[in-house]
Amino acid sequence: MATRAELFIWHRPEERWQLGIGLLGKPKTVRWLMNYQVSRQKGFKPSVVVGIGLQEVGVGNPGIFATLNWSTTFLLKVPSRAYLGVGRRMTARGKALDGGWAPLLGTSVLIVKDLTATVQMDGRKWHGVVALRTGDVRVGLFLFKFQHPGLIIGWSAP
Repeated sequence: MATRAELFIWHRPEERWQLGIGLLGKPKTVRWLMNYQVSRQKGFKPSVVVGIGLQEVGVGNPGIFATLNWSTTFLLKVPSRAYLGVGRRMTARGKALDGGWAPLLGTSVLIVKDLTATVQMDGRKWHGVVALRTGDVRVGLFLFKFQHPGLIIGWSAP
């Protein structure tokens, strides 16, 4: 069954932690996600982020990931970021789904003041996000497989 996103809500309670919940329209389910920034970027040495999530609350497939993240502003001359990593969906007992580890990659670029465009690949499909930031709040349109729209909302602790 193809996934269709309806609403993703993200919260960054501390600078290195991020928590999220996804309310999906198809399948009708809820998923949670959590990530932690292990280290910050220093020079060309990337920041490292690890995370875990559950595809469906109670019965779903857990997943884990790790990414290397770089500021690419010096290359593009506009505020921008890129990441590269690996992710794995698995059963609760640790058996890999979808053939094991999958590549993760993406980039985000500031289009105009406070408006960013993001393209990302989750190991199987490409997606896009256009988001507007105002203060500690971020609101955007998420396009799952560039076809199925969803809303993404996030906020950081002051």
